[in-house]
Amino acid sequence: MLKNNSKTLTSKQKRVFDYLCDCLEKNGFSPTITELMQFLQVSSTRSVMQYLESLEKKGLIVRSRNCSRGIKLVSRTSEILDTVVLPIVSAAGCDNMNVFADHMHDEFVTIDRDFLQGHRGENVVVFRALGDSMVDAGICSGDLVLAEMTNDIKQKDKVVAIVDGMALIKQISFSTNAVILSPISSDPQYRPIIMKRNFQVFGKVIDVIKNSIGGEELVYEEI
Repeated sequence: MLKNNSKTLTSKQKRVFDYLCDCLEKNGFSPTITELMQFLQVSSTRSVMQYLESLEKKGLIVRSRNCSRGIKLVSRTSEILDTVVLPIVSAAGCDNMNVFADHMHDEFVTIDRDFLQGHRGENVVVFRALGDSMVDAGICSGDLVLAEMTNDIKQKDKVVAIVDGMALIKQISFSTNAVILSPISSDPQYRPIIMKRNFQVFGKVIDVIKNSIGGEELVYEEI
């Protein structure tokens, strides 16, 4: 389905796709390779071809190789236009305290806005899960975890917590004087982390984008 394919667009791929849509809507025909090179400010036709090949593999366009301006959108393309680009701000450990919570915004993912479940895009950040301590909650290493930045955290919510500069994905529970960050795994090597009652988490997990669809690993890097 088209909508699924749009979830793996990088921000640059989406920029090219939006340009193609605009040209087809305004002019009734697609841009030439030269016009795409000018739009992207690149001197290599190979760069343009890489974008077009990526969009075609994801089922968003079809190309007629033997004619100029031969790029066409596939049917039902309008379904994918309501998307949001979010930074992948950090990796988050699903094992005990093994990943630094850096804030490098060198990677982005374009996702269907429906993943936000009504939450504001500016309040949602994406973490890549590392480790296996949350596998029984459906969060596996390599998955993208969407977290809403909020203080509205309830018992048994799955959260992203920052502990000693480390980003962790855990299930939270509260006792009289403590906050307990628990793994969700049958593996006994993973143990809860107990914090003081005034400990605050970074945000609440609202959705998980699995690392693969039909066995094909998703790639999120810019091209």
